[in-house]
Formats: sequence, structure tokens, C-alpha cells
Amino acid sequence: MITHYGLFWSEADVLWSGWKNTPSSLLGREKEPLGRKGAPTAEQRDKARDYQKFVGLYCLYGEGELIYIGEAGLDTKQTLFSRLKAHRRGPLSGRWDSFSWFGRESCEENVESKAALQQLEAIAIAIINPGFNKQAGAFGKAKQVYQVPHPESDGDVFTRLSRMEETLSEILERIEASR
Repeated sequence: MITHYGLFWSEADVLWSGWKNTPSSLLGREKEPLGRKGAPTAEQRDKARDYQKFVGLYCLYGEGELIYIGEAGLDTKQTLFSRLKAHRRGPLSGRWDSFSWFGRESCEENVESKAALQQLEAIAIAIINPGFNKQAGAFGKAKQVYQVPHPESDGDVFTRLSRMEETLSEILERIEASR
């Protein structure tokens, strides 16, 4: 399902729109097992791959804090790049400075991958509850289950107070009955 991912990429290091007929790009390089750390060499830069047409999930961070989780290309023709670029305008504009992404080249023909990625997005949103996500993700045909407290469980403070009130009422009834 996920074939590639990038963690904490800088928004400032992306070429969002071409300048002097240079196409926009989302460049990355696969980690080399014994490669050096730090800035890529000229050779590594020449071998960089453009990931802008990938689809999948992404997270936006503002000053290190997760603020948004989204998906791209699952039900639309949008890509990770086009969704990220769109977030540079609108309500999230100026609020994020880095992003992580988890994706693959395409999901167009693979219904199972689309459904799995949609559920993965929904799970991530449900677990993390980032502040700028206005809606929950889609769990597909999964049915939400609501908890029913067990009658003998401790419960919250209101449940415990209610039980104490019931016990007190029973005691008062017994006192009245014995008079």
C-alpha cells in the first residue's frame, strides 16, 4: 500500500512553482544504507526523484506540532504535491512549515489500496485529533460502535454519585418503613 514516505520535509525546500520555465517539483532521494549524513552530494542531487505525482496521506506541522492530516488522490485526481500546494493558500496558509508524507505512485486501479488509505487517514485523525481537521476520516463500510457502561463497573464520578444517591434513597426508605 505505502511504497515510499518522507518525514518532516521543509516547506521552504520545495519548488512550488516553476521559475524561468523550471517545473515545480517535490524532490527526494532514497536513503543509502551506508551513505553520508547531511546535505546531498551533487551526484545524489542529480539522482533525486520527483515525488509530486504520488498519492497517499500527509501531515502538516507548524513549529513542530501536528496541525492537520489529509489524503490525496484517493477519490480525486489530486496528488500529494497539489494538496500540499493548496494548503499554502486558504485557512492553513502560513500556519505550517514542514510536512510528512506516506504514499505510492497511483491508486487509480487498486480499489483495496484506496479503501485502506482512506481508513488509515481516518484512524490517524481519530487517534491524533489534529486541531485543523474539520471532519473525521472515512472508515468505509465499518460501523461505529459506542460503549455501553457495564452496570457493575466503577463508572465516572456522575455514575458513582448516582449509585450513592440510589443507595441513600434505599436506606431512607428502610428507615421510614421501620418506623
